[in-house]
Amino acid sequence: MTSSGASDRVPRPSSPSRHDSSSAPNLLKRFFLMCSGATPELLYAPSCLTELSKYAMLGALICFTAGFAALSGGYAAYTAFREPAVATALGVLWGLFIFTLDRLIVSGIRKQQPEPHDTWAVWLGKSLRGIRQACPRLVLAVFLALVIATPLELKLFEREIQWYMAHDTQTRATEAEQLAQEEFPDIENLRTRNQELFQLLQAKEERRDTLRDQAVAEAAGLGGTYQRGKGPVYAERRAEFERYQTELGEFRRQVNTQMAANTATMTRLEAQKQQRLAIVKPAAEHAHGLLARLNALHQLARDRDNLALGWAILGIFFVFLAVEMAPVLTKVMFRYGPYDMLLDRIETEVLLQETQRLRSAQERIADAAQYRSNMERAFPVHRRSVVRPSVNTVVNRQL
Repeated sequence: MTSSGASDRVPRPSSPSRHDSSSAPNLLKRFFLMCSGATPELLYAPSCLTELSKYAMLGALICFTAGFAALSGGYAAYTAFREPAVATALGVLWGLFIFTLDRLIVSGIRKQQPEPHDTWAVWLGKSLRGIRQACPRLVLAVFLALVIATPLELKLFEREIQWYMAHDTQTRATEAEQLAQEEFPDIENLRTRNQELFQLLQAKEERRDTLRDQAVAEAAGLGGTYQRGKGPVYAERRAEFERYQTELGEFRRQVNTQMAANTATMTRLEAQKQQRLAIVKPAAEHAHGLLARLNALHQLARDRDNLALGWAILGIFFVFLAVEMAPVLTKVMFRYGPYDMLLDRIETEVLLQETQRLRSAQERIADAAQYRSNMERAFPVHRRSVVRPSVNTVVNRQL
């Protein structure tokens, strides 16, 4: 009922024989092999030496993709927080996340051995199975390429974005000024009224000067009747001038009083207007965060006068999309090699051995249950309680 311990052990691949020291992978190559997600013990086996370079390059792709993600994520964090320490920490965490995700998905993509008698439909199904396993990562690659490329686009087109934001800030300030003017229309009305009163006062002063000049000309014989001396005509014009001078003085006092009241009202309303602008304008001038930059980049890309910028942004996105998809697509395009064969053999042996163990345990349980049933039927009912402990002891030894 017992099986030997040697047969229950998980078989291990034979240790690789010592090969030439010149063919041993160096430290950098070992690091890239670790990044690839492959099992180093299997790759170092003599039968898998041809796979070392292939998986080392795959690990390099994963490493470089994580590096690009870390740089881009760090710059995005710096744009948002303006703190180098926070940006560095978030960039490193983002790079480690991408590295772990790529390594997990790449190591989970398994190749199937093609058979010579496989039809084209079977061969296509086996090929598509790897692509189906990679589909979640390929979909995620589109999102990651967008996230990674956007900070780089913000940096590459920083001058254009600053120009657009400066123009937008000026436009916002002008709009805020116009809204304030619409909110306080009395300021302009009072200013216009003061100008009208001032022009009316100037017109009356010109009329007074004209009356004075006519009276002087009449007295000097240079106008009017052209008779020198202060006669009745001069007295009439002099009286008209003095009467108008009195009316003008009264009118000037009324105008000055009205203009002073208007100016006081304008000063009060202007103070309220400036107080409102002091709240709106700084908000518009300092809206230079990440969201404002993204909006500026989006607006510049949509502008028909900046088609080159739009194509450049699209090109950068596809470059990073190719970089993001490179590790997964490279693993999908790998041919079934010695490493996959060795990995399949070990997994098959472990699966068969565990299945045999499970079947053996089920058989022992069934034999023990049958033994207990036979023993209980062999003794009368009043003796079963006495015999049961002995039966249980024997059953436990068998298990």
